Amino acid sequence: MSSIKERVFVVGANGNIGSGVVRDLVKKNIDTTAYVRDDVSYKVKQGLIGYAHTTAEEKLWALADSNPEQRSLVVLRPGSFMDNHFRLDMHHVKHSNKLVSCAFPWNTMIWIDTKDISDCAVAIFSESIEKHDRNVYEMDADNLSNEQRGAIFSKVLGRPIIYEQKSMEDFYKTCIGFGMSHSLAFNFVSYQMTEISMNTTPEIALLINRPLRTLEDWTKENANAFQ
Repeated sequence: MSSIKERVFVVGANGNIGSGVVRDLVKKNIDTTAYVRDDVSYKVKQGLIGYAHTTAEEKLWALADSNPEQRSLVVLRPGSFMDNHFRLDMHHVKHSNKLVSCAFPWNTMIWIDTKDISDCAVAIFSESIEKHDRNVYEMDADNLSNEQRGAIFSKVLGRPIIYEQKSMEDFYKTCIGFGMSHSLAFNFVSYQMTEISMNTTPEIALLINRPLRTLEDWTKENANAFQ
């Protein structure tokens, strides 16, 4: 931040990332205002997550570039949240010792801990605008196949956790059964069917002054939820 007294406004401050950002900014004595979402309006839009992310970033770049002397922009692009394992996986691991989706066992996805995202955001807010302006930071800690995820859960929990591939139809019904809207369930199935293989980003350690947390780290911290 600049030497002028500034305030940080955090939108979505009741989520895992936003709450972490607010908490750590306050610890650093940075003036912070937290905005929390209206859960009713949020549920209407949640099925359009991918579209919303892309559209929002495009509009932010347009706003920043229309007045570059007055507007700065830094973009964080995280992979899949490790906390997503609390959605369907927690139930299946607890009751049937399985990870379940419609993807092939060898399909890979990229994973990131929300704590890493919030710590990165706090680091950026705490430093000069000029240092980070116009940077885009990809954030990917682990690139894992479904079988590798099962092996990690097995190691941490001390019992065999296998991966089970369901048909798209059955997995969609499972998502609906857990209370997802059609739009969210459809997007969730589509995401599972797309193999996402990207490089990990250990260089983010330069921003947060520690290595990114792995899925094994996350699973150890949250093991009780899967027992």
